[in-house]
Amino acid sequence: MKILITGVESNLGKYIESYFAQNNQVFAFTRQILDISKKDLTYKTITSVSPDIVIHLDSQDNIDTCEMDESSAYTQNTIGTLNVAYPCSILNIPIIYLSTSYVYSNNCKCSNFETDECNPVNIYGKTKLAGEKLIRTLCKKYFILRAGWLFGYDDCFVNKIINNRNFSIFVCSTEIGNPTYCKDFCDAIKEMLHSDLYGIYNCCNPPSISKSLWIKEIFSLAQIERTILELPENFISNTAKRPQNSSLNTSLIKNCFNIDFPSSDVRLLEYMNKKGYILKE
Repeated sequence: MKILITGVESNLGKYIESYFAQNNQVFAFTRQILDISKKDLTYKTITSVSPDIVIHLDSQDNIDTCEMDESSAYTQNTIGTLNVAYPCSILNIPIIYLSTSYVYSNNCKCSNFETDECNPVNIYGKTKLAGEKLIRTLCKKYFILRAGWLFGYDDCFVNKIINNRNFSIFVCSTEIGNPTYCKDFCDAIKEMLHSDLYGIYNCCNPPSISKSLWIKEIFSLAQIERTILELPENFISNTAKRPQNSSLNTSLIKNCFNIDFPSSDVRLLEYMNKKGYILKE
């Protein structure tokens, strides 16, 4: 299968490119080569490759950067997505869009379903949701994947926590969500490549967990003794607001594709063993 992937300059992008290049013809573009904010360039690139499917990863995903530069965030995440979706709609090419659990703003304890109301609390979530809406408006063939906290690639959140273990770690005491192991994320996309069950799907590993507890689990597995400073959201300045509960219900993707995501505890242990973070006795 001929696959075009945007945004492969990130470590996550490189991982996804490597995963699909094993059994497919992959055309992978960094932002330096394919600037999706440029409509004509994006149209020309996608139409000239004429892929069987497009995996659209490119976005400004630094949440605090988005909050500080709203215009740039909308240019990349919303207008850029419009520019990718347009040639896909013209050529009837299916598009897979990496969205985020931050499109939700659930303040209760239950997990979010795909049909629940989306009311993002930060610019990142708003720009990604706007990208979703443009894809749904323009394209007939789309998979919108709302992922949780992605990890399992080089320089992911787990790596950063380990590498910054000697610094004070402040974390919001109320934020709840789901980790998403990148291999499981890619396995889910693989199931969709030859499917026509288009739509929006939550994509994560169970169970839901608070961000502070997840960090504690990372340190515990690495046998690192560190104190996590859990603070109410209003005590953490200079950061974008996070939804209190962005946890995801994955019953839809399980019912449609028979995908049963392994526990995030199992995947975290697997990844940390692979990286050598867990000391051998």
